[in-house]
Amino acid sequence: MDLPGPDGFLLAPSDPLRNAHLRLNEFLLAEEQRDPNSPIDAAPWRKVPKRELPGLTLAILCRMQWLGQHDADLDTAHLSRIRLVRLLRVLYTIKWPANEPELVSLVDATTPLLDRIAPFGPVERVGDYLRTGDLTPELCHALRTFQTALRDEGSGSQTSLQSLRQTLHMLLWMDEWEPLDPERCWSECVRRDFREMSGERRVKWRVLLKHLRGNAPVRMPKGWVKDATPLLAAVGIEDFREKFASWFMPFRSGVPLPLSVPGSHVLKGLIWYCAVANDEEAREIALWLLEVKWRQKRNTEKSLVALTELGITREELASRQLIKERAPDPMPNYMQRLGKSLALTTTDRIAASAEGDLLIVQGQLHFYRISRETGRIDRASDNAVLELDWHSLPDQFRLMINRECDSPHQVQMRAFLLMNDGVFAKYFKESPAQKAGKNK
Repeated sequence: MDLPGPDGFLLAPSDPLRNAHLRLNEFLLAEEQRDPNSPIDAAPWRKVPKRELPGLTLAILCRMQWLGQHDADLDTAHLSRIRLVRLLRVLYTIKWPANEPELVSLVDATTPLLDRIAPFGPVERVGDYLRTGDLTPELCHALRTFQTALRDEGSGSQTSLQSLRQTLHMLLWMDEWEPLDPERCWSECVRRDFREMSGERRVKWRVLLKHLRGNAPVRMPKGWVKDATPLLAAVGIEDFREKFASWFMPFRSGVPLPLSVPGSHVLKGLIWYCAVANDEEAREIALWLLEVKWRQKRNTEKSLVALTELGITREELASRQLIKERAPDPMPNYMQRLGKSLALTTTDRIAASAEGDLLIVQGQLHFYRISRETGRIDRASDNAVLELDWHSLPDQFRLMINRECDSPHQVQMRAFLLMNDGVFAKYFKESPAQKAGKNK
């Protein structure tokens, strides 16, 4: 017999995550009695056996999907989702081991939720796993699907999202089962030669290449050097120098070469390894990069700045006309001034009608009339009657905006959304009653 949880989730006796879901039922019941604005106490969750945490995390993701599918039938589905997302954040702050099948499940379960939850946790767990484990075709497929579904909206800060995308680029560059395409990037020659290696040599090179970072800072961190030194020693300076020369030889050909985003990270990482090697012959090979021609000229500066780790300054690169000198910022306080301007923006695009019973809203795309008494919304440009598409609202919005327009505050909330219809128009739909009238 299926048992309903406090959020309506039906738990089957045969569910492999049954124990995890029972724990979530207890959590949701307790949260109903607690101040929703107070943070979750992480201490009890840190005491949960670490081998149970992957299953508990997966149970949250599965329940989030179920709540989304049944949103129209559950008035408080958004509250349960908000509570589960808060718990998910707590669980991802705890270090716990996950094996390859668990990671595939976590990434797959997160992908359809990328419009509702932060995307960082599963990829961070993959990074932890790769310190001792290796990618598999199944994990690469899951990560590639995840990468394709990733969107800017709802994914956190742009800086964090960019770092995540860079991490994904490098993880998938290490996909040993993806077909090679020399037209995609210069670095395909690195992937090709690695795949042709065998035995212990291939194992050592895999570990060295896994240490390349997509989200690395501009300058080489000391921590990276510390970890890279034994990896380079395991490969051997002679083997490294030989492959390094083979991979950099095309830079002297004069033929314009393609460079992808992950390829630029590989290039920087190999130069960093060259700096770690502190080998004069390897350094001379690295300087072949000064002769490179890229198909896209904007890649020149991006590729050359890594040479600063070998003592080649930006000034020297600029003197060779390989990069442009940095121009001084003509408006150093531009962002601050812009912020102040935005702060001065008021609701002067919302006005009352002469009779006072309507709000006239000037949106970015249309004008609207909103009845103070009934909440009816008319789009002036085509006289369409609109209504709030409540189920399309993000869960956090639902804490402020009611399904029914039953107060002056709710009228104002709808007016605010429509004033910014360039962003929020997607949360409104044409009234079904009006559509029916048009179809007669």
